[in-house]
Amino acid sequence: MKVMDYVLGLLQKKSTIDDSVDLDTFDYMENGYVDSLGVIQFVFDMEEEFGIAFTDEELASSSFRIVGELVKLIEKKLEEKE
Repeated sequence: MKVMDYVLGLLQKKSTIDDSVDLDTFDYMENGYVDSLGVIQFVFDMEEEFGIAFTDEELASSSFRIVGELVKLIEKKLEEKE
């Protein structure tokens, strides 16, 4: 499964992200797809699915809230794991 597909699947549990949205700059928290409580489950699901762990610095980074940046971070962690 592609990282982007999995992340989008998690984000779209409540409502669909329009196809016209630029995912490289889309802030999923600002747009209401994940709230401050939901982010814990969101992070847990990704860590479980991909067998990775995010650092506190990564979680605190503003780029963690951007779909495209988050996907790049996960892909980088998967490469480092191999």
